[in-house]
This record gives sequence, C-alpha cells and structure tokens, in this order.
Amino acid sequence: MEINKEFYIELEKFINELKDKKNDVKILNFVLEKLDIIPIEVQKFIADKTGLLEISIENTINFYPKFRNKVSGKKIKEVSICVGMTCGLYGKEFYEELAKILEIDEDGISKDGNMLLTTKRCFGRCNKGPNISIDGEIYSMMTMSELKIRLGLK
Repeated sequence: MEINKEFYIELEKFINELKDKKNDVKILNFVLEKLDIIPIEVQKFIADKTGLLEISIENTINFYPKFRNKVSGKKIKEVSICVGMTCGLYGKEFYEELAKILEIDEDGISKDGNMLLTTKRCFGRCNKGPNISIDGEIYSMMTMSELKIRLGLK
C-alpha cells in the first residue's frame, strides 16, 4: 500500500498536538481511522516522531486485537465467547470445539490467520446465554450449529 505524503503530515500534526506524545494507543487509533491498517513503515514513522521504540509500538499492537488484526492489512474476524457464570458451561464447550476446528494458536489466531478467538467474562445478557460476539455484534441464545453457520464453518 502506497501512503501519501499528506497522511504523514496529518499524522505528525496529530502527534504534535497530543499532550502525551508517547500515547501510542491514541496514535494507532488515529492511523486505523485514516488507513484502516497499520503498515510497518507507519510504525517506524511513529517511533521516529515520538521517541518510542519500535518494539514498544509492536507490543501495543500485539496487546490489542483491534490493532493486531490490522497490521497485515487483511481483515480478520473477531469471535469472543462468554464464559461467565451463566454462559460458562456452554461457552467453554463452544470455545474448545472452535479452537480445535480452527487450530487456534497461543495468541488465539486460527491456523489460516482469518479468525481471532477469545473469551469474555460477561456481555451482560446472562438470561439470554450462551452469548457470542462476532466482530463486535453480540448474538444470544446461540447453538454450536448456528455459530458454525455464522462463521462459515462446516
């Protein structure tokens, strides 16, 4: 992806106007808003302009799934399964079955790199469980077969 000079001027202005110039979360949110990805060259630019180490920016990106999913430029589906008190039993079973099907790695990324699988403690819909969030949209009273259909799995 070719990034134009105007973007870098706008990014530098944004960084300069921040009270905390090392607030990489705010800066990365700005980049995502403008580009919808976080290219390596932009990470280097941020490091140069803020004095942050590139590894520090990379660690922030790896910590937040919404950033991690945007480094390569390919959109990855985010699936969170409630494992709180009410959903817990079903949630754990759903998670384990999906983890096996998708061959999830230690970071929660599927083998094909198209899906991020995580657990959440509660979505606040306990009387409608089990609850699952797919790309931020919460689905209640899910069955495993419905979930597989929504995710395009067999």
